[in-house]
Amino acid sequence: MKINEKKSKKSTYLLDIIIEKKDYVEKVDSTIKNYRKKANIPGFRKGNVPIGLIKKQYGMAVKVDEINKIVQNEISKYISENNILILGSPLPFEEGEVDWTKDKLNLKFEIAHRPQFKINYNPKKLPTYYIIEADNDMINSQVESIRNQYGKLITLEFPDKESTISGKVKHVESENEKILSLDSQKFKKGFFSKHIYKSKVGSSIKINKKSFNNEQYLSSLFKNEENEFLNGDFILSITEISKREKAELAEELYKKVYADEDIKSEKEFKNKVKLDIEKQFTNQSDQKFFNDCVELLISNTKIELPEHFVKKLIIANQKEKVSENDIEKEFSQSTKGIKYQLIESKLIEENNIDISSDAVKEYAKEMVKKQMAMYGQNKVDDEELNSIVQRVSSNQDELKRIYSMLLNEKILNVFKNKMTKKESKVDYKKFIETAYDKNV
Repeated sequence: MKINEKKSKKSTYLLDIIIEKKDYVEKVDSTIKNYRKKANIPGFRKGNVPIGLIKKQYGMAVKVDEINKIVQNEISKYISENNILILGSPLPFEEGEVDWTKDKLNLKFEIAHRPQFKINYNPKKLPTYYIIEADNDMINSQVESIRNQYGKLITLEFPDKESTISGKVKHVESENEKILSLDSQKFKKGFFSKHIYKSKVGSSIKINKKSFNNEQYLSSLFKNEENEFLNGDFILSITEISKREKAELAEELYKKVYADEDIKSEKEFKNKVKLDIEKQFTNQSDQKFFNDCVELLISNTKIELPEHFVKKLIIANQKEKVSENDIEKEFSQSTKGIKYQLIESKLIEENNIDISSDAVKEYAKEMVKKQMAMYGQNKVDDEELNSIVQRVSSNQDELKRIYSMLLNEKILNVFKNKMTKKESKVDYKKFIETAYDKNV
């Protein structure tokens, strides 16, 4: 087999392939023999069908299939051995119908060399890295949440606006009962002051879904099969009135929340809470900065793409026939994606980014640790952790997703270190307005 490469008139290259009978005959004969062993044809025992009959029925299809396999393999080898970086994949280039009956065939494939370009890490329009600062409302809200979380449950004689009322509910027309815990804040203001405010353990109150600010609140407390409770009135018999008393802002609380920190005052505690909130915002700042850098590089990097070849790629990748208008629309959308794929490859190459399978698994392990820590599981058994990572790693789609996340993280570090940028300190509200307003 011979492969000759020559420049075409359309900024692409043609691989001119001469394939002779000796290149494929052995493979074809072997496949035909395997067909004979498995063929079930009426009038012949399995494995004893005449070879001529097999060739007559399947010979041409086998020949075409085997030649295509050989050609694809040889093209891949040619590209690899000659260190050719290509755009997309080789596409058949035929000037007419292929006469597969001939022993000697001349097949042509079109390839596009990957275009040369430079990445400009110092664009005229500089990307902004937003440093999101937590405001007092956020800090105070988080402090109150922590105080509630670490507070203690106390029993009340009468309910107030922040209490939980527990009791049995019984439909007035049924003997069925259910134990519920109701949030005082969910009651309508007038109903609470008239019927709930002076109630205590042992009191019985007639309620229905209209007793609450949101009629759907009651529905959320029952299963689908318990909808009988939602129609009409039912009696609430109070068995407990409780309230979570907030923890005091004192060293005891500071030590529980930040065991490894030496926090002595409310001011130091709030400063630490502020830092934690802002640390959570870092991911959003990073994602915004990453996206902005990508957009800047795509729009400011001059990459010459062979339009006709890209359109042929689009057609080749479509399952169904597409119109000229569809191709034009798809082309404008695809160009952006192709450009970033090329830029991403360049970033990987220039910055020696190498991601091994072990690195992906280690990254997955850290992801699992963080997710479990969010649910309070800070100490995870190694065996359990490895088992989870093994399950994740066995899912190829999940593995690709994790690889992509790790790659983006490494590219983000390149942007942070190499892209000339400006920094802007903003509150969260301003950041959201900026991040989602296309006109900013």
